Amino acid sequence: MRIRTMVTIAAIVVGAPIAAHSLQTPSNDQLGDTLREYGFIPKNPPTTLMTVGSLYYIDPDAKRFTPICVASKADIGEALLSSPSVELQQRLERKGQLATGISIDIGWIFKGSASNDYVVKVNYSLTDVRVDELPLGVNSQIFGKLMDQPQCNQVAVQYMRAGGYVCQVTSILSATAEFKLDRDVQNKLGTSSNETVNDVKDIMKRAVESHGNQEVVDKEGRLLAGKALQYGAALTPLCLAPEHSRFSRVVPTTTLGRFWNYVLFNILEPILPAKDDEPDTSQG
Repeated sequence: MRIRTMVTIAAIVVGAPIAAHSLQTPSNDQLGDTLREYGFIPKNPPTTLMTVGSLYYIDPDAKRFTPICVASKADIGEALLSSPSVELQQRLERKGQLATGISIDIGWIFKGSASNDYVVKVNYSLTDVRVDELPLGVNSQIFGKLMDQPQCNQVAVQYMRAGGYVCQVTSILSATAEFKLDRDVQNKLGTSSNETVNDVKDIMKRAVESHGNQEVVDKEGRLLAGKALQYGAALTPLCLAPEHSRFSRVVPTTTLGRFWNYVLFNILEPILPAKDDEPDTSQG
């Protein structure tokens, strides 16, 4: 067993730098990269369904949140902290507009008919960025209450053992999306009549609503999402860990992190001596 352990560790030490190089590929997810820099895991698609203090199952790729036990308003009480995130909003504004994946044809404005030369992309930016957060002490109290419920405890332990992560959400980032065309198109429209500009806005509004299944409102000439959505969540630093685990369960935010966690939990942990001081339902 000792020889096997030494061989495995040596292979990891040699292979890790190679894996690190191959896994660090450039990302085209500008919003996701920025959220991760601030400690948030991107929520895609954004919703209004998440609640701080609640216990979630997060898949091994850290892309999907599934609620296990939801914290009540009574559990949260007046401990919730809420604040605008001016720094993050300014950071996103400096990086420019984000892609919606939606395109519209405005060729009829300039040429009187549809034209591929005038198929333009609809972009968006985030405004009114806010963060709702619970202190870790309050989260710990809520965790105890949730895990005292037999059904919650059973499901949490079951999914923790199945792979992935079972963690509490400690903060949520919400924002309102503003939909725009790029500056070149806006400059071209600047010489058009108000009626034409309003027609283009109406086309954008209908395109976004049909594509994203969300309401869009025209507020003082700006096309805004009808309500704020949750674009990212931060988790407690430590998640549930299996009994006798050697390593803490921390949700990875990079491809390399996911690879390294796989090595820790599936290769190293099974061959290392077990710890006997960690209860099955403890965080960390």
